[in-house]
Amino acid sequence: MISRCLYSCVLAFLLIGSIYANESTAKLKESRQQLQEYKKQVVSTQKKIDSLKSAESHLQKAISSYNDNVNRNRAIIDKFNRDLKSTQNRLNDNQQKLINTEDRLLRLRQSYRGLLVDYYTNREGNEFGDWDYANVLARSRMAHYLSAISGSSTRELTRADDSIRFLSETMDSLSSAGSHLNKLKKEKRAKIALDLTLKEKDETNLGSVQRETNYLRDRLVSLSEIARQMESIIATLEESQRLKKERGQVVRRFASGSFSGLKGKMSSPIKGKIVTTFGWKTNKTTNLKSFSPGIDIRPVKGRKSVLACAAGRVVYVGNLRGYNNFVIVEHDDDYYTMYAGMTEVAVNIDDIVSAGNTLGTVTKGNVRFEIRKGREHLDPVIWLDIDEI
Repeated sequence: MISRCLYSCVLAFLLIGSIYANESTAKLKESRQQLQEYKKQVVSTQKKIDSLKSAESHLQKAISSYNDNVNRNRAIIDKFNRDLKSTQNRLNDNQQKLINTEDRLLRLRQSYRGLLVDYYTNREGNEFGDWDYANVLARSRMAHYLSAISGSSTRELTRADDSIRFLSETMDSLSSAGSHLNKLKKEKRAKIALDLTLKEKDETNLGSVQRETNYLRDRLVSLSEIARQMESIIATLEESQRLKKERGQVVRRFASGSFSGLKGKMSSPIKGKIVTTFGWKTNKTTNLKSFSPGIDIRPVKGRKSVLACAAGRVVYVGNLRGYNNFVIVEHDDDYYTMYAGMTEVAVNIDDIVSAGNTLGTVTKGNVRFEIRKGREHLDPVIWLDIDEI
């Protein structure tokens, strides 16, 4: 807002100063040319805004795409986590089954070994005894029993071995599946990290584009307002020039002496603290450069009157949107001073003022002060008596 208002003040300062210094048709023609130039800037600025809006839309789509990718990959990772949990549970179950099967196999082998030991233990001492039908029958039954037990145990042992082999293979497969899922999950996490980085970069760019767009929109409003006020001012001055020519009026003059001799001795328009200095500035938000053709003074408590810094003639009194009332005073040697930010103005156009005369009052905000020689902007701090600020 401040840059827009300063811009408008500078434009009005430039326009009115040049017209009143040389009230001629040539100057009015030059002002009309300036008006056309600012109208061109309005068109150019609008084109830049349209281009930035297109870039903003592209960045927003890219950011939305990154969000979709991140959300999709996060959902996939969630599924991987569920699959990994299921795989781990199955792996744990198979591990327990393997332990149980190995334990059962061990017990079967011990049982079988016990039967064999028992058989051979009972057999010992009877192998070469006298022929006994009952003994032979008992041995036959024992052999038959042992054969049956041997076949059953062998099958049990075989099944147990097969179960152990199957469980081992299943566990290897589950471990491999788990490793593969972990690898895929790692890849998805890397993709998410990349998308988030690109998203952050585009969000930064989007912020810059939006700030620049807002700046240009603000400037577009300023340029449109400048063009509107220039048209109004030119029309008013043309009418004033025409009337003075018809009436044969002579413009009132003044005598401030050598204005250049006031350098470093001029009193401040109001006592206070300088909060905006003269010259080029870089906006921390937009990183765009702008020129401050004057200074802003924050009045000390209780100070309300804005005073003329030197004798001169009031050549313009106006109001700019957001910058309150301002006054332009013409001095000797084509010097001009401008005072802005006033709540009320106490002078009229063509009034002759002396140094220290009240130009207006300020109830809140800062006072803007500028000095020009022709078209050249001068640093007010060099001209003011620092002790008087």
